Amino acid sequence: MIRAACAAVLTLVATLPAAALDCALDKAVYTPLDADDDWSAPEGVSNAWEITHPLRPDPSADRPWVLRLAENRQGLAAEFGIAEPPGFSATHVFMLLPPGGKDKGKGKARETGKRLDASTAPASLLYYFGDDLKRMDPRGEPPPKAPPLVQLPGLSKAFWAWKRDGRRFVPPDGLWKLAACRD
Repeated sequence: MIRAACAAVLTLVATLPAAALDCALDKAVYTPLDADDDWSAPEGVSNAWEITHPLRPDPSADRPWVLRLAENRQGLAAEFGIAEPPGFSATHVFMLLPPGGKDKGKGKARETGKRLDASTAPASLLYYFGDDLKRMDPRGEPPPKAPPLVQLPGLSKAFWAWKRDGRRFVPPDGLWKLAACRD
């Protein structure tokens, strides 16, 4: 009984955000808190998911960075622009480059020579949270500080419904924690 309680406490502590990490958003690496929610991994296989925010200066963008979602075991990644559409009170991500795509041009993400259809490509709301689970926004003087948690609610379902990549790239839903800082 005591072992089970200790194991539960250790599991809870291991899943909490790493408060000691302090880095700029463009150096932050996020990993999913619930990697078991990975719909694209075969039974018994764990994919290696991560979210980063590489800088991509674009005068027409709402933010000077993109959100890059990668699955490193398969070598697949998708990049998303970050925008705050007028009339909406939330930040959104919209796909720029699908998994396996080649062209990183302005909205002309290609996979098979066809233009990416933004109306059907996966998109999601984007939320950042502090250690206290209060929503926050990493704006401000460059470079902004990386929040401890990120959430893209509904992105898994959007990729699952898209079916364009044979469902090899369906990211886990839920929270992503700040796991590392890259140089």
